[in-house]
Amino acid sequence: MSDRRLERIPSGNGNMASESDSILTVNSPRGKKAEAPPSSWYEKYIQPCIAEFVGLIVFAFVGTMVTGYAGMGGPTWLVGIALAHGLTIALLIVGMGHISGGHFNPAVTLGVTLAGGIHPLLAGGYGISQLMGSMIGAAFTKAILPNVTYIQCNGGTHSIGAGVSVGGAILCESILTMTLVMTVIMSAVDSASKGKALPPLAIGLAVLTGILAGGPFSGASMNPARAFGPAVVSGVWKDHYVWWLGPMLGGLIAGGLYRVFLASNDRRLLFKTDQTPRY
Repeated sequence: MSDRRLERIPSGNGNMASESDSILTVNSPRGKKAEAPPSSWYEKYIQPCIAEFVGLIVFAFVGTMVTGYAGMGGPTWLVGIALAHGLTIALLIVGMGHISGGHFNPAVTLGVTLAGGIHPLLAGGYGISQLMGSMIGAAFTKAILPNVTYIQCNGGTHSIGAGVSVGGAILCESILTMTLVMTVIMSAVDSASKGKALPPLAIGLAVLTGILAGGPFSGASMNPARAFGPAVVSGVWKDHYVWWLGPMLGGLIAGGLYRVFLASNDRRLLFKTDQTPRY
């Protein structure tokens, strides 16, 4: 029997990891490569949204469940919350990043869209899928946690730390999210990062570090979808706009900085290098 193997070749559209419209090629023993049929509309548009939907169910569920530690007042609650969020997002990217790019966050989707990694219309589908998934994940938490614990942790919603102003919380969320989104773009979207296996680790560590740094002060959401689902299910909306304004501003800044200054030559808007061959 001939020894044939499938090899996934990135399509070059700039999304994270191996994107949903990658091309499968068949390597024959003679060294010839035959392209498989192009991705269908389902694989390009529907399947990625389903992946984002399922990913947010898992992420919101884990994120809200682990906040029960905070309600119990354990000394390691912040570390547990940070590890749960960081490891979960890394695992989701490894598992489904090849389908949707592994955003699982409207702020990330905004930044990647500005960076040229995803079409704006598909980004809208991602956002809707993320919000719906978050609500379902948060509903699962409400069905599982004891009522006392659920009330103590406010259903897994975020809160501003004592003495921290609303403006300070928004600024904190903006900086943390900008760091996260920049990590996503530079490690997984920029053409210079293609083929590297580090994005899930880098992005997971960015989430973990952000929560350790900002959790006690702004809640360290860095993700409007993560904030939205628990708020809908629990009915706790206090200062909810903080976790939309801050993260979306951070995603906007990260995407803008990348596209204008930090992108590789093929995407950078300013100071582009003329790479035309000279003879």
